[in-house]
Amino acid sequence: MNFLEEEDYVVRRRRRNEPDFWHRINKVLTGLVVLGVFLGIGVMFYPVWQKQQDMRARISALTEEKTGKTAQLAAARRELYLLKNDPEYVETIARDRINVMKPGETIFRVETPRS
Repeated sequence: MNFLEEEDYVVRRRRRNEPDFWHRINKVLTGLVVLGVFLGIGVMFYPVWQKQQDMRARISALTEEKTGKTAQLAAARRELYLLKNDPEYVETIARDRINVMKPGETIFRVETPRS
């Protein structure tokens, strides 16, 4: 093989390898562009997603608070009903909470020590 044949061989080989190189570069760049697009979309929607998560947490907390308030309301309504309609309950409340006694009655209180 003489010098011209070797040079021709090298040039042909480079031409054969160049499309492969550019093809790989093209694939890498396409992948980077696609990745950039997805990252851009993610960056755009992240605040909306975060706000949605915060709202879900707030809804959950408010639902728990509503459940507690509903239970308190039911207890208050029950006590109101008993205060209006049950004289024995009124008597018990008067004795326990405000120390009302009947005439000639002595009240003994036993308190347990708190530990």
